[in-house]
Amino acid sequence: MASCLGLDMATEEALWAVYDAGYFGAGQQVGDERVAAARRAFEGQLDGGNAARWREQLARRFAEHGTERGR
Repeated sequence: MASCLGLDMATEEALWAVYDAGYFGAGQQVGDERVAAARRAFEGQLDGGNAARWREQLARRFAEHGTERGR
């Protein structure tokens, strides 16, 4: 699912984590792991990997829901 910025949710959440760490950390290092996670998320948006994972998760939820209802 895309945000109003044109970013998918995985990318947006990763970028917010970087921002929050820098802003609320008030001068502390953001951390290489958060920056790397944001890069991976953006790469996933560009190569379609995030969308593929989202579709797989959605299909799994529908399958589980159908199983619970006896379908």
